[in-house]
Amino acid sequence: MQRFLFLLAAFLIGFSPLQAQRTYHGCPPEGNAKQTRAKELNKKKNRADEADTTAINSSITFTAMMKAGDAPTTFQEGDVGRITAYCEEVKIGSVETCNCKEKDQWYRDTHIELVLNPMDSLDKTKILVVEITPRFREKMRKRGIDWSQRALRDAFLGRWVTVTGYAFFDAMHEDESAQSGNTHVWRGTAWELHPVTDIRTASLPTTTPAPEALPMPQTTEARRCKATTAAGKRCSRRTTDPSGYCFQHQRRQG
Repeated sequence: MQRFLFLLAAFLIGFSPLQAQRTYHGCPPEGNAKQTRAKELNKKKNRADEADTTAINSSITFTAMMKAGDAPTTFQEGDVGRITAYCEEVKIGSVETCNCKEKDQWYRDTHIELVLNPMDSLDKTKILVVEITPRFREKMRKRGIDWSQRALRDAFLGRWVTVTGYAFFDAMHEDESAQSGNTHVWRGTAWELHPVTDIRTASLPTTTPAPEALPMPQTTEARRCKATTAAGKRCSRRTTDPSGYCFQHQRRQG
């Protein structure tokens, strides 16, 4: 009996750290979803292992993800991908079961919307979504890197970025993507890099799209939105509108 209790205690002691790693802020990998399908999706969203950057699948490109159906032949869910694109939006995700319906922004996903050409920023069918999760937000905090919602927006909105993360097919949004054939869409594809394990600013691509096709100004200031944000900073979006305001601030001016 004593031997049994000793082995049980040893097992529990060894098991506790694993459980602690799997649960973050009281939320398990499956979140608080009720349906089996949602639980399985949440587990993929909430993975917290570091991406193996020596095993990046070069077949995962922006274009390939936009064209891929639910069963691509050159990559699969869980493969590590790295893409470079233009960041046209950074916003807090909705209250979701994957994060146990947490309302605090720190414990919710951050949605980053990417396009291949800044001219496509208003075309929802050309948007690729990548997501930063609370688990990786916390990982970065421990490394002294600020991945808060505000910091991400300040650092990357209106800039070219290189993003590394896991290929993930968000079936919950498949019917809202351009691939669905539906009329009401807000994204180009249900494929994402989710979770994002690394994001950094990048240089302007020299191949895709062609430099002459980009709405890049002769001088950056000439095309940068002249509005001031609520925090008192210059808006980082670029615009070709004669008013000098980006589409968001045009609405406010009106």
